[in-house]
Amino acid sequence: MRLAAIAAVLLTCRLAAADVTPPYRLVIDGALGGDTTAVATEQAAAALAACFTKTPATGSAVVWLEVTKAGAVSSAKVRGTGAPVLDGCIATALKKATVAKPVGPLILVGHLDALDAAKQDSNAFFPSPRISSVAMMIDPRGAAWQLSVKRIGYTSNRAADIAQALDAQAPALAACAAKRAKQLATANLVAWSDGKAVVRGSGDAAYDACVTKALSAIKLPAATSAMWMELELRQPGEPLAPKGTTHDQAVRDALRDAVRTKKTELETTCLDKHPKAKLGKLTVELRGGKVAVKAIATGDPAVDTCVRTKLADVSVPRAVDGDTAEVELDLE
Repeated sequence: MRLAAIAAVLLTCRLAAADVTPPYRLVIDGALGGDTTAVATEQAAAALAACFTKTPATGSAVVWLEVTKAGAVSSAKVRGTGAPVLDGCIATALKKATVAKPVGPLILVGHLDALDAAKQDSNAFFPSPRISSVAMMIDPRGAAWQLSVKRIGYTSNRAADIAQALDAQAPALAACAAKRAKQLATANLVAWSDGKAVVRGSGDAAYDACVTKALSAIKLPAATSAMWMELELRQPGEPLAPKGTTHDQAVRDALRDAVRTKKTELETTCLDKHPKAKLGKLTVELRGGKVAVKAIATGDPAVDTCVRTKLADVSVPRAVDGDTAEVELDLE
């Protein structure tokens, strides 16, 4: 899946009364599982307004949202407003927000600019959290997988200090590579840390858990410190995805990667009790944001059917309505 640097999408958050300016503005800076998408906050507006009325902000915050395939916000993390109680209140309120027709489960990262109420100016927002787009490769220490940082959104910290902290965790992060199968495909991940980390996207729960532990060991400098990171996991020596990759190419790459990440599952489920069958070459296409097998010849009709069924529910990251793509790949 591709999680290239995405232009921030400014989302207008309206209160019930149209003539009232909300004391915040929500900006989605990146997404895992699809493109950046609009977050409807109308149902959360009253709760959000109450949060700021009860506890004034003294800064802007970074935000992490986990969205179900039905479009509901299942988890929200907020840090940086200056008051933990306000961060928690906003996070709870954002669970009432929704996303219309996502192609599948999403992780959204971004920031929430808070209004400086003391200035009595509807445009006087606190400065936005910083975003560093300086790529950084973490030393793989000879491991089979190399983790690289593509972008970091952060509060109450310095990019140089974050880079130093990540470098200090390089041995622990490199050790995590042993938990991920070598045959898995390149993957994009996202991570959050406010002292307690969350990692999603590698396709291997054990690897995600290991990286989570390593990132949780990083000591943040202040109570308002937090960060989200866009990461890329690939074999050492492979170049990072070029910034100039077109959307069509990104979708084709994502389609190919979505199939490759299912290889191990296909081998353990579809090939079981069918020793003469082989996955081999197959042609897949994008249909409605998901994988569809166009041509396959494993040598066993039952295995063909199993592969088609297993891949039919696989969502393709970055695909949006109207996208088409077809790729041929070899899973041998």
